[in-house]
Amino acid sequence: MFLVRTPQRQDAARQFLFDRAGVEIRTATVMSCLVPCTAQTCRRWVEGAVAYASAMDDICAELIAAHRRASSVPQWRRFAAPLALRNWEQTRQRYERVIQEASEAYKPVRKEILQAIDAEKDKAAEHARQAAKARHRRAELAERPIWGWSSAATNDRPIAHIFRHDLYAGDSLALTSPQVNGPLGLPGLRQALKVLKPAQLQWDSTAITQTERELEGVSFESWWRELFSEDYRTFTSPPPSPPSRNWGGGTATGGTGGFTGGLSFGGY
Repeated sequence: MFLVRTPQRQDAARQFLFDRAGVEIRTATVMSCLVPCTAQTCRRWVEGAVAYASAMDDICAELIAAHRRASSVPQWRRFAAPLALRNWEQTRQRYERVIQEASEAYKPVRKEILQAIDAEKDKAAEHARQAAKARHRRAELAERPIWGWSSAATNDRPIAHIFRHDLYAGDSLALTSPQVNGPLGLPGLRQALKVLKPAQLQWDSTAITQTERELEGVSFESWWRELFSEDYRTFTSPPPSPPSRNWGGGTATGGTGGFTGGLSFGGY
C-alpha cells in the first residue's frame, strides 16, 4: 500500500493508506511509499477518492439490484418480465455512463497522486544507490591490511590489545608486547581473535576514532555489526529486531478500505 503522510499541528504524525490508483487490489503488487504532502493536498486526494468510490459503489449496487429483479421475474409474466428487462438495460447503460464520468472526474487527482508517488520512488531509488555505494566503500575499507593485535596473559587467560599498524597506538599495550601480529584486514583479524579466544578485547581508541572519521558518519560499532552481525567488543550477536508493522488492505465496498480502480483510505 502507499502511505501518504500529511503534516499536522505540532508535527503530529498522521497517515492515510492508499492503494495503487486504477489497479485492481486483488492483482496489484503491494508496494510501500511515503509521500509527503500538506494537509490540504491530502484532504483533496481523500475527497476525490471518496467521491469516486461512492459513485462506483452506488451504481454497482443499483446494477446488481436491477439484475436480480430481472432474473427473479418469471418469463410467463407478460408485462412484468419485459419491464424488468428494460429496467436492467437502462441501468446497465447508466452504469457505463456513471463509471465513465466518475473516472474522468477522478483522473486529475489520480494523475497527481501517481506523479507524487513516482517522484518519491525516484528519490528512494537514488537513496538506495547512494547507500549501496557507501556500503561498498565500507566493505573495501574493511579489507585494508592495517589491523593488528598483541596479547598478554592474565591468570592464564589472554587479553588481546587491538590497534592499527598505520597509527600510533596511543592507549594500548601493543607496542610493549613481545609479539605483535598482523597486519590484517578486519575479516582476518576477527578470525584470528576467534581462534585466540581472549578473555577480554581492548581496542585502541586512536584506531577507533580515526576509523570512524574514514567511515564518514558511521560508528565503528555499526560498521562491525554491518559486516559481521555482532558486537565488536564481545563477538556476540545482538537480539533480533522487533517485527515491523504490516499494513493490510480493505474491502471493496463503501470506500472504507480498498476498491477496484481507485484509491482506498485507511482513515480520515
